[in-house]
Amino acid sequence: MAERNHFGFIDILRILGGILLFNACFSWWFTSTTTWGYNGKWTSVNYLKHRLTNNFVNLTTEQLALYNGTDPSLPIYIGINGRVYDVSISRSIYGPRGTYNKLAGKDAARVYVTGCFMNPGEYTYDLRELDQEEVERDLADWQYFFDNHEKYWYVGEVQHKPPTGDPPKPCEHMKFPGLVHHNR
Repeated sequence: MAERNHFGFIDILRILGGILLFNACFSWWFTSTTTWGYNGKWTSVNYLKHRLTNNFVNLTTEQLALYNGTDPSLPIYIGINGRVYDVSISRSIYGPRGTYNKLAGKDAARVYVTGCFMNPGEYTYDLRELDQEEVERDLADWQYFFDNHEKYWYVGEVQHKPPTGDPPKPCEHMKFPGLVHHNR
């Protein structure tokens, strides 16, 4: 019987598995984590599944409301001017008892512009009667923040019906509370 002296696919998998295992053990030894201290979206199984399937959502406002953190089996989504982001990794922040829970399950583009977090009427996608330059600048900044965040990721779009009725009442907003501007 002749011996086989060639490398097979299984051998390559064994070597790669051994390298990964060695790396994880070495990392644990030095950082007490298997990922060299990294704790971003690339360690999330949900993000990896999303990246592999490229399964983007296209939701209505009503459907987005289901992703508000009250059902632990669903991810937590927030919307910013039609773009939807998964913020599930920060359930303690965006979940039912979190600081920013009012943003979960809705497109609250207006509050990102006005900064009026204490006014429930500001948690809407209705941007009427706001300065359009300010709207474009601020929403672009927030979308950039979430697009490039180490733990949050873009998952799709939300489709809104055109706003009807009166626009939200004007809000005297202070975007950066506590920031004092000094004239020099």
